[in-house]
This record gives sequence, structure tokens and C-alpha cells, in this order.
Amino acid sequence: MSTTRDTEENEEAVTHVAMFDLDGTLVDSPRAIVETFAAAFEALGESPREEADVRATIGLPLEQAFAKLLGAPQDDPVVADGVARYQEAFRTVILPRARSLVFPGVAEGLAELRRHGVTLTVATSKFHRSADALLAAAGLREQFAVLIGADDVAHPKPHPESGLRILEQLGARPEDAVMVGDTTHDLKMAHSAGTGSIAVTYGVHGRAELLSAGPSHVAETFPEVVAYILGMLPGSGLVDGLLDDRTYHIEFNGHLTNHVKHAVVALAGLGVAPERIRDYHDNYIRMTPYGCAVESARPAGRTIDDDNWLEFVGKRQDWAAYCEFFDRRERELGMPELLRRYLPQLLPGWAGALQHATIHLGWALAAGHRWMAIEGISYLAFSYVSCHPERSVPAAAQEAETPKDSLLRIARHWEANQPQLGAQVENLVGETSADIHPELRRSGLQYRIARMLGEGHPLIHDAPGWIEGQDPAASWDELAYAVTLLYLAEPGDFLLLHLITALHAMRAISDALPAEERPGVVKAYWTGILGVLFSRGHFSTPGKLTALDGLFDTATDDLSDPRWTREWDWHIARAVEEEEEHNPKLVHVMRELWHRTGGRSIYRVAAGQFTATPELPPTFEQPPTD
Repeated sequence: MSTTRDTEENEEAVTHVAMFDLDGTLVDSPRAIVETFAAAFEALGESPREEADVRATIGLPLEQAFAKLLGAPQDDPVVADGVARYQEAFRTVILPRARSLVFPGVAEGLAELRRHGVTLTVATSKFHRSADALLAAAGLREQFAVLIGADDVAHPKPHPESGLRILEQLGARPEDAVMVGDTTHDLKMAHSAGTGSIAVTYGVHGRAELLSAGPSHVAETFPEVVAYILGMLPGSGLVDGLLDDRTYHIEFNGHLTNHVKHAVVALAGLGVAPERIRDYHDNYIRMTPYGCAVESARPAGRTIDDDNWLEFVGKRQDWAAYCEFFDRRERELGMPELLRRYLPQLLPGWAGALQHATIHLGWALAAGHRWMAIEGISYLAFSYVSCHPERSVPAAAQEAETPKDSLLRIARHWEANQPQLGAQVENLVGETSADIHPELRRSGLQYRIARMLGEGHPLIHDAPGWIEGQDPAASWDELAYAVTLLYLAEPGDFLLLHLITALHAMRAISDALPAEERPGVVKAYWTGILGVLFSRGHFSTPGKLTALDGLFDTATDDLSDPRWTREWDWHIARAVEEEEEHNPKLVHVMRELWHRTGGRSIYRVAAGQFTATPELPPTFEQPPTD
């Protein structure tokens, strides 16, 4: 459902449409339908069918349902007789009970949607006359502008004709509509018609079956349906609704992170239209750039509390239980105290999960979204791999350095010692460590990082003076420049891009903590990025880094120059079209840095250096070890 328009005049002309299935979505008729089928079969002289078999046909037109249950062709006279017997029983069994069958919140929710200007319609597999009678008996008919029954179309659901007929009658666009239903027939119709879709779990099909059809959203109750639809209207909280969604697990295919909420924050920060953000989100949910679908949420398997929460840190167990724990504690303490109390123990593990837990938390804090922040701190606990900042020792010889100086010093050391250092890293990662979760061995990349972080190196733990000796805000600005130099030295490098988006997150986390904790966040970031860089077995050459620094050290754009506005528009337009969601994140962070620093040219140039989704290594042929 569209949420913005270029002008107020155009927006007023938009028709926002909500299409609803009837049985199992608005009215709890499935239980009465079973009784009605039983009455019809009795009238036919047939034995009643199993309840499960009858329920499996709900959502199909009656002819298809009877043909399936009778094992006869649809044009067999017995099928027509069965339909007639059903319709007679329908009038005596279901209609008198219709008002009591309306699901909780439906009547109030439909009225609320109409108050907000949503045009309500019904697309049902019932015959038009039966659907009209049921809605009238339930006291709901007046809420709906259009009703399309199975006999109103040549091809009922899951064919898109029902949905397309509704759009045609209203002069509405698919992107301005959403279908709500309790079966995969409804969701497949919506997908084929090009509309959004909401699956409700309280009807016929279960959550797993519904998720197989790739709904835009899953709702447990009708009030959740209403909230989601209202969140898609102009000026409403669509982004908040997407960030608050709890339908999916934080990882898929083992340890791959579900990044979609990061992309939502990035696209919103770039000013992308909400309906386009919704589309981007829904496309990712249907199929990630890795060619894997996201996985449905997993229930908590234990209770985590203050007495045992550290017991499971880093064991990749029960992210949902951590969410419940931190959700509960935040309600008791408030977000600032929650972060102050728990983050100091978790931040050494910021580089775990390829830094995505940190990104999830930091970007949530930057966006001001509570639930996403709960997810992020829970993911930090779940995926914790320490970079051991406690090993850092002050390096007196490096008191006068800046982050760029420190980076160049380490690059020179690598250049002088590349064969030995590279061999040391390869020997290290070639060894198996029982201290690292076996799922990370399946990753390859994350295993290398975890192995390097655990082993360390004197260069990693020599703490330059700027870590403790200057305002953390200045350190973050200088680190951003240094890490962007690294990225431009190897443009499009997937791992280096993560260091940029993680810096954005770590800065937000630092800002959310008391002042005395902030230098510790800087130290953890520096220690962690060096471990990540060392794990690659090579380092950007100091000559290239110096040359790039010479180009960009003092280069600044005029913020008022329309050329740069146009270039940023191009970057954003490209990012929206990219399936690889790290690219919108790159543009978002680079544009923010460009504005923050008064237009430093390096950030505008780096914003256009997009990355590509890496191929999964052969180890992914092995099953996950969750």
C-alpha cells in the first residue's frame, strides 16, 4: 500500500485499498463450515469426511472443495448437488450464528480503517450471494465498498483475477493495496496481483504454511492487521511497523544475519518513499541476496534472568530468550540504564556475527527504535566473540598519532613483514579451536575473524594515545576518515564495508552511554577492526593509502552546489535498485558523514563504490550447527 506522493494534490487522489478474505479472516466460520459440510454429505447419503480433510479445502470454491472431497470431477452432477445441499445447510447452520462468529477486534478494526480513509473490500471463494448474506448477518456488510465472490470471476483464488477486479472497479493501483487472508490461496493471489499481503495465523493455515507463500507481514490478531495497514498510510509509522515486526529469526541458513531492518533504517534515512521501503523489505523477505529465504521466529526455549544471563553469552543459543530478558529489563530500568548496566560486558564482543549484532543495536539507537534495540543487544549476547580490549596496553611511542597515522604505521609494518605475517595468519586459521562455535567454522570468514581475535597480536593491542587522550567524538570523525581510506584502497570490499557501517553503529552506542564509558567503546572498536583486518592475511599498502590521503585530506565539496545534490540522488536511486542491502547502508552512512564534516569529498566518492554479495563457500554444503 503506497504511503507517499510527490504532491499533496496527487496524494488526495490515491485510493488505499484493503482486501479481506472472509472465512477464517473476518469470521470464524471454519468451525461452522465443517458442520455445514457434514450436513450436506448427510443429505447426499454420504458418510461425513474427516474434519482435517474438510478444513484443508477451506479457501477453495465450493465446486473444487466438493470435487476434492468426493473424488469426482467438478462437472459431475453429484458435485453440483453437494453445492446445493451445502448452500441450504449454510442458511440454517451458519447465518443464524454469524454475529457470534466474528473474530475479536474485527468490527472495531474495520471502522478504524474506514475512519482513516481506507477503502475496504472482500475477495472470497464463497459465491457472491452467500458471502453477501454472511456479511449482512454478521453486521459487517456496510463496511465494504466492493465484494467479489467466486462466481464473479472466471478464475477464483489463488488466481489474481479477484484482486485485479477490485482494483479495476476502484481505479486503484496494486502498490496501494494489501490483501489480508488466512490461507496461502489469499497470499498467492496478492503476489500475482502485485499487492502487499498480510497473513493471519488464527484461521485455517498454520504459520509455517503461510510463511511458505512469502507474506509481507504476519499478524497474530486482527488489531495487528489494523496497526500494520495504518502504518502503511501517508504520514504514518510504516518504518516503525517494519522495525517492530517479530515474524522472523535474526539469522538464516545457520549464521547468516537477517539484515532487512538495517536496510529499512538506511532507506528511511535516505528519504526513500515508504512504499518503496516496504517493497524493498518484502523482496528481501521473499528471497535474500544469498538465494536463501529468511527463517521464521523461534520460540524461547528457556528463561534468562539476571542470575544466568552470562551463562549463555556467545553460545549462539536462544536469541528469543535473550529478547524476552532484555525486553523485560528495559521495561523495568529504561533504555539508558539497560545499556549502562549490560553493554560494558557485551561490547568486547562487538565484532561477532560479522559485526551485524552491533549494527543492529547501533542503528536501532540512531533510529530511536526500542524493539530493534532490544533485538540488537540480544544478538550481541547471542553471537558474542571477544576482541579482548582488556589486553590493550598504552603505547608511549604513539602518543602523538592520529587514527590515520596509526593505520599507516600498521600498513608499513605489514608491507615490511607480509610473508611472515601472512603465513602466521594462515597457519592460525588453519588450526581448529574448540573455543569457537562450530557454526563459525562452517562460515570460514567468521571463523578466521574469531580465531584472529582470540589469538591477538602486539600491534592489535598497542593502544595509541588518541584512544584515551582525546574527545571520543574527534576519534570517531578521524576513524571514519581512516576506515573510508581503507575502503577506497580496496573499493567494494565486502568486509571493509562492514567496518564502515559498524563504525556508524558504535558511535551511536557510544553516544548512548555515560561519558566515562565512551573511550572504552573507541578502544573496543579499534582493537576489533585490527583483528578483522589481520584475519584477511594481507593489508592495504601504505603507498596507496598515502596517495588516497593526498587526494582527499583537504578536499571539500560546496554543500550548496546542485551538482552534488544530483550525484547523491543518483547514489540513492542506484542503492534502492540493489538487492545487496549493504549498498543502501553504505550510501546512508557516507551521506551522513558528508553532511557531518561539511562536505568532505571522500565520503561522496566512496558512496558510489558498491559491493556485491559474496558467493557462499563450499562449507555451506554442510548443514548448519545451530
